[in-house]
Amino acid sequence: MGAHLSHRSDAIEKTLELLSLVSAVHLDDEIAFRGGEIYSELVRKGLEIELNDCLIAATSLSAGIAEIVMRNVDHFDRIQGIRAATPEDLGF
Repeated sequence: MGAHLSHRSDAIEKTLELLSLVSAVHLDDEIAFRGGEIYSELVRKGLEIELNDCLIAATSLSAGIAEIVMRNVDHFDRIQGIRAATPEDLGF
């Protein structure tokens, strides 16, 4: 979504380049359950983020991925075991 909303002329190209380097992980019941658990833990602490970010974190954790590429890196600072970097941090 971000690439489509970006004002950068090369946003789509850079996004496609980045996507060529990654593999898709499909959301299953276990990941969905873990995403709900992460979300509820954050709500209880007053650190709520969007549910979709919790599902991204749960997917990453289930796949053993500790670093993800994301624009809203501050959301993932709240989740133990996940580190987020922006595409620009990685040279994209």
